[in-house]
Amino acid sequence: MLRKFLNLTVSLSEKGKPLYRLRPLVNAIDTFFYEAPLNTRGAPHIRDSVDLKRWMTIVMIALLPCILVSIWNTGIQKLVYTSSNFSLMEEFLAASQSFGAYKNFAFKEGRYLTILYYGLTAFLPVVFVSYAVGGFWEVLFACIRRHDVAEGFFVTGILYPLILPPTIPYWMVAVGVSAGVIISKELFGGTGMNILNPALVCRAFLYFGFPSKMSGDVWVGTNPTLVRESLATMNQNVNGIDGYTQATMLAKYNIHEEVRRIHIDAIATNTVGRDVETIDVIERQFSHWNSLSGHEATLGQLTPEQMQSFITSPLTDGGLGLSPDSYSAAYDFCQLQHGVGHHSDANLFFGNQLGSFGETSVLACLIGAIVLIYTGVGAWRRMVAIGLGAFITAWLFQFLAHAIGIDSGAWNPAKYALPAYKHLLLGGLAFGLVFMATDPVTGPVMKSAAWVYGIFIGTVTIIIRAINPAYPEGIMLAILLGNVFAPLFEYYAVLRYRGSGRATT
Repeated sequence: MLRKFLNLTVSLSEKGKPLYRLRPLVNAIDTFFYEAPLNTRGAPHIRDSVDLKRWMTIVMIALLPCILVSIWNTGIQKLVYTSSNFSLMEEFLAASQSFGAYKNFAFKEGRYLTILYYGLTAFLPVVFVSYAVGGFWEVLFACIRRHDVAEGFFVTGILYPLILPPTIPYWMVAVGVSAGVIISKELFGGTGMNILNPALVCRAFLYFGFPSKMSGDVWVGTNPTLVRESLATMNQNVNGIDGYTQATMLAKYNIHEEVRRIHIDAIATNTVGRDVETIDVIERQFSHWNSLSGHEATLGQLTPEQMQSFITSPLTDGGLGLSPDSYSAAYDFCQLQHGVGHHSDANLFFGNQLGSFGETSVLACLIGAIVLIYTGVGAWRRMVAIGLGAFITAWLFQFLAHAIGIDSGAWNPAKYALPAYKHLLLGGLAFGLVFMATDPVTGPVMKSAAWVYGIFIGTVTIIIRAINPAYPEGIMLAILLGNVFAPLFEYYAVLRYRGSGRATT
């Protein structure tokens, strides 16, 4: 029945028939359900089932773990953060200490049904708008140019929602995908002709055009106002320093440079004891502060008030000289650096954190990477090179933060000393590494160029994160810069290959 209907629509789209102008759309629908009726007319003949449509299908399969985690994590975060229930938040944070407790929390009293409902109602409308509006532009340009609708947007249409915050307005989703498809693809000739990753161009357009909707309190729920009111209600029951916020882990990393290593280590003495790197300087200052203030306090056993007083008192009074306005940020950074409570590496790895829909789980991204590499669709050299570039650059920042400066770098900015491996767990680095930088159209093909391309992206990502105070995430801009320089990398790789004597004439 379906085949007969499609045959009828195809016949009506032939030249001179009523649907002739919609021929690209008719062909797209036909080849979505059935293999394209194309036969080679001359040698050589290669029998291979992997065409562009199957290629895109493999990428979609690789994306399934990220999609499932995005639905689940968005739902559970919304359940907790919009509840206005302090007890529920405390229960959730306590349950996040282990997988078993987390599972019990999610399935208690049938909560998983609410979680799935919240996640689906947040994610699916964004996906629908992305495909509907982006598909409209794809079909429109295909009809104008009289060529078939390419399958490229099949993947772009889902990648784009996965890199958006859950609070994004639907009209903004439509504006972003329109700008991305038209500017990055159609103006260059369509799929296969673009020099920039379309999904990232969509997001970049929104970030620079509507920054307030793409950063700040946008990472949980679907209504920022409701979440703010809910958090205000819950925070009436807790100390201001331990208050709940909508800040992502990456936002907590992006602190002002006046927050020094010694400030973080001093705060950490209450949780990890004296096993911190700047303990000698801390004890010297603490002894001076204790004698001048008359507190008779014990380092490692300070009350919240005593700790804040010690950290923010002037150096001349024995304190550590941090401005009171930066103390809360330093406290959050300390928890992130030492993996305290909800900031544990396990939560960052499995995806129990705030962030864009599909970027929270490193595990889901790794599963997708395995699928892409096993099937030969993913460019493993780029993935490994980006990871190496990011880790080595982060390690250099960490090393220099310890190696230079007075008191063995105790007064260097704390953000530079974050353990290098944690950068691989923060933000969208893992997602960009697996699904964005491996785009076969916008990246180099030569092996040596792929290594340079990946290392360049990884290095620039960490530099943007560590140095740029206004933009805590660097992977988006790094990949777009990599796209721009990819032809240059490829050019010199080809010259080197030809000069090696391996090329044939």
